Amino acid sequence: MHPAVRRSRGTVLAATATLGLLLAGCGSDGAGDGGPIKRVLIGAAISTSGPAAFAGVPVEQGIELAVKQANDEAALGEGVELDLEVVDVAADPAAAIAAYRQFDNDGAAGVLCCTLGSEAGALRPVMSQSLTPGVVTVSILEGLANPPHLFRPFEVPSNPGGIYDKFLDAVLSGSDFSTAVIVVNDDNDAMVQDSRVYADALERNGVRILDTVNAGTAETSFTSVATGIVANKPDVVVASTIGSSTAALARSLRERGYDRPIVSNVGADSAPAYEASAGQMEGTIFPTPYHADFPVNDAGGAFAEDYEAAYGSKPDMFAAHGYTAAQMLITAIADAESHDPDDVGAALSALTGMQSVYGELEFADGQAQVQDPARHLVWGAGGAITEWNPSAS
Repeated sequence: MHPAVRRSRGTVLAATATLGLLLAGCGSDGAGDGGPIKRVLIGAAISTSGPAAFAGVPVEQGIELAVKQANDEAALGEGVELDLEVVDVAADPAAAIAAYRQFDNDGAAGVLCCTLGSEAGALRPVMSQSLTPGVVTVSILEGLANPPHLFRPFEVPSNPGGIYDKFLDAVLSGSDFSTAVIVVNDDNDAMVQDSRVYADALERNGVRILDTVNAGTAETSFTSVATGIVANKPDVVVASTIGSSTAALARSLRERGYDRPIVSNVGADSAPAYEASAGQMEGTIFPTPYHADFPVNDAGGAFAEDYEAAYGSKPDMFAAHGYTAAQMLITAIADAESHDPDDVGAALSALTGMQSVYGELEFADGQAQVQDPARHLVWGAGGAITEWNPSAS
């Protein structure tokens, strides 16, 4: 497979806005006033087509916005601009590896990567043997952070006591659910990882699991899966699946008369997924670290305005992930006063905290912890999203 390449030189967007970070100045080894522009390459190996496009497209747009803001504000110093190159790896781990190696050969200061767990799992050992550092944009696979090679600027929701545990206890505790069926994308390590967290939560809240159904991420028809679930008559369906699979599952369930809640993960926070479900994701409850209508701070609100001005739609969690990952990499390049990947990796390793659209981030061994709680939301009719109310279950 030959991944598709698109290049952005920071002139793609029409909006102007603030970066939202206080960035240190870059070194003076670039061009002087009136001289030629010095360009600093950063790469993005993400899935903007295929089953992960629902996440990859807004990730790309979030990255583009952060790069444009940095260039507009001369975040790396006068006469120095970021040059963003995006490769669509189409959920293919081999293509992700090839793209990263090309960026490494081209002298990129850093790479933004890893839409799916399969890409992340394949890239981690390759990146650990190279100098060019990476910042994760989407994958929630455990154990990815590996300074000075790989960093993740958002919380792993499956961590004990983390986003999923708090979400599931809130939804399940005191509910009338007594039985459940779990659906898992068994070809995605992160979804398998998350399914264990969901199963544990069901058990500790006294909900009996009637069945666990496996389905591949590339499957588009959930007819037989939904038929079997409806026959089991569970009180709740738990979807440990990527957004496109959640959409297809929800549509098939609703078309077969299933009218009970569907509980899913952060991947359900996707307008394209809702549209793909033909509106049948109504009643799907999910957690998210960022939502444009429910920002936790001023930075989150400003990002929503800037993104909508640039793209004509509100950002979702994936756009926020791309934006924050790019901000982290740009911050490190500025702090390093260098675009040498070894220096950038050291600067990323030295970051202890950062303001973000999720709230205050603290880093330990390259992995972010978020101080502000995630939002618990539910899809409603017509694509409306509201904060989840326990009494609604």
